Amino acid sequence: MIVAIHQPNYLPWIGFFDKMDRVDYFVLLDQAQFSRSSVTHRNRIKTPQGSLLLTVPIQNNGNPSIRQTMIAADPKWRHKHWHQIVANYRRAPYWNLYGELLEEIYTQQWHSLAQLNIRLIQAIKETLSIHTPLILESELKVEGVGGNYRNLNICERLNATIYLSGDGARVYNDEQLYRERGLELRYHQFQHPVYRQLWGEFIPQLSIIDLLFNCGPASLEIIRQARTS
Repeated sequence: MIVAIHQPNYLPWIGFFDKMDRVDYFVLLDQAQFSRSSVTHRNRIKTPQGSLLLTVPIQNNGNPSIRQTMIAADPKWRHKHWHQIVANYRRAPYWNLYGELLEEIYTQQWHSLAQLNIRLIQAIKETLSIHTPLILESELKVEGVGGNYRNLNICERLNATIYLSGDGARVYNDEQLYRERGLELRYHQFQHPVYRQLWGEFIPQLSIIDLLFNCGPASLEIIRQARTS
């Protein structure tokens, strides 16, 4: 049983969904602390001038969890994001296949960042035909401890035998602790696929919607074919 754990990011990049596709359960860490410097409320799309960062405005002060983080009351951000997506992807080969799905989400009023992100993640997961169940950390009722113990307790609650960690977590993962708890620790090795894009030279690490609008139903297979292991 393989489990991965990740914060529920906004319009996540391709590697987020590659990781999801490799595991038996994918836990969204909605009780993690929100950081304004993270991609929890921002991500990039491609334009004729290069990449463009779309940022959801946040109204909270202090150090709320992602679940507690509220979106700023001004609705203009939704119109701005949707306008940028339309302007830069309406000429893409698969715009007509996915445009309405995103439009439905962006025409709704959102107060909670977590609810917005989870809705987008669920919609994209289903569009990609990834069948991995999504589980919210808040639903698991795991004791609120930080660091390695948080991930270990989540994995144990789900009877995991393998934890698929992000590669950047090597610096703080206590590998001995995982061994002592009988859990195999693996690292997500992601090879970014190169695919057909609009607007000239290829730009990696964009939101998954760039791949979807350009490559359509072949998107998941493109991700899988890029894997080296």
